[in-house]
Amino acid sequence: MAKKQQYKRKLEYNNEYNRNNYRSFSVRFNINTEDTVIKWLEEKEGVKEYLLGLIEADMKKTEKKTSRKTAVEEKKPAKKAEPKKAADKKSDSKKKDEKKSGKKAAKKSKKK
Repeated sequence: MAKKQQYKRKLEYNNEYNRNNYRSFSVRFNINTEDTVIKWLEEKEGVKEYLLGLIEADMKKTEKKTSRKTAVEEKKPAKKAEPKKAADKKSDSKKKDEKKSGKKAAKKSKKK
């Protein structure tokens, strides 16, 4: 009986330790549709180490992108978009018309 009690206490201790010090993630792969992934992972010496390496590399890559964006944002002062005035809208439409007519003229001259 003493061994059963000792085993039970050790098991409780281990379970509590694991709950307090580890985080577990479970992933399932479908053997019919994800068989290539399963085979790939089975060939690895350690799946945990392999996944950990991929995740850390992705974290570094994401961190670099984020730090670049932050650096660019710090350099450029944020400009607020001002609503266009009616006169500006008219001049924009005139510019568009001029571009269109210029393109048409260029096409005609190329044809000749």
